[in-house]
Amino acid sequence: MSNFAAKQFRGLQYTFGHLQPLVLQPLLTPTGGDPVIVPVDVQFGCHCFTEEFKDALHQDEHRYSHLGELRAFDVIRYECSLQLPAIVNAMLGGMIYWCKESYTYVTRVTLPDTDGVAQDYSLFFSLTKNSDSVHPALNMFVKSAYLRGLAAPPASDGWRFRSLIGLVSGVYEPPKPKERPKKKKKGKEK
Repeated sequence: MSNFAAKQFRGLQYTFGHLQPLVLQPLLTPTGGDPVIVPVDVQFGCHCFTEEFKDALHQDEHRYSHLGELRAFDVIRYECSLQLPAIVNAMLGGMIYWCKESYTYVTRVTLPDTDGVAQDYSLFFSLTKNSDSVHPALNMFVKSAYLRGLAAPPASDGWRFRSLIGLVSGVYEPPKPKERPKKKKKGKEK
């Protein structure tokens, strides 16, 4: 069973069982505290296998509607999405960056028919506290994922994903702001 309806496209049927929700369970150790498991409920959006529908570019066979949103089915995004569960599990040791309104993570994927050439693949996601849980727990929504290099600005702060989970869940204390050196006042000339 999938959250997404199957798609018939150019004589083939595409299903989305690989995009079932999953749960990460990283073990975090706060400074001076006991280790704690912070469950992260992960869900995927249809932008992981679709792109913006454009009348000039797409035909009726591309149409894919989910939750009232019209998108265009994209075979390459679909092929990449087959790797998303493994990528999300592997993210725990990876670097995460802030990009506009989402966190982003970049990895490399190899697609069929590319002779083993790996390409940059970016995930864009939100990470929020699970307000239904009395213990530290998070919700992660993978909004989109497609072939692209790092989209974060060059000076963006980065975090280890495990550290970001600890910060957002409240298990880790936020870092204290660094003190800026005080400027010396120029003495008056006589």
